[in-house]
Amino acid sequence: MKPSLPLRILVAGAGLALALVGLVVAEGQARARGQEVRLAMEAFDPRSLLTGHYAALQLVHALPEGVPCPDGGDQGWLALTPNGPVHRLAGAAATREAALKLGPVAVRGEASCLGGEPTRVALDIGIDRIHADQEEAQAIEAALRGGPEAAEAVAIVSVGRDGRARLKGVIAGGRRTDLDWF
Repeated sequence: MKPSLPLRILVAGAGLALALVGLVVAEGQARARGQEVRLAMEAFDPRSLLTGHYAALQLVHALPEGVPCPDGGDQGWLALTPNGPVHRLAGAAATREAALKLGPVAVRGEASCLGGEPTRVALDIGIDRIHADQEEAQAIEAALRGGPEAAEAVAIVSVGRDGRARLKGVIAGGRRTDLDWF
């Protein structure tokens, strides 16, 4: 005997809901197990009609005067090294093992020089926004656009053993905002 249509729909919906909960839990565990690094970032725009309120992130840091831009193009892996409270690009490599020889943290991604004075490096590690409620997104934007605190804005990133970067939160204006699923 075949189950009724409403029962099949209910079972399918429950299965999809369980799969979604499983995905959220798995991502949360991966974020918790990864190595935490902090990366400098610049201003955002927290408004979007279709995706809700978010803060668009640009992971950028200035290079010390006279230091050439590290080659971070189509290599696939970036090496990060601690520099005070944040991590900075140390170089790029084709493999994780080669990247770990350049710095203690290896993450999948690309880097590009933005030029200017001082020369700035932008990191593309698959993190480009943090979704937040409207008030939180606007507070983050205001903190980034105003005063000397903006220079200290950082993205808190978890780098897993697979080299994937996962955003944990941001610090802007001296205030930490974490991604909490539960």
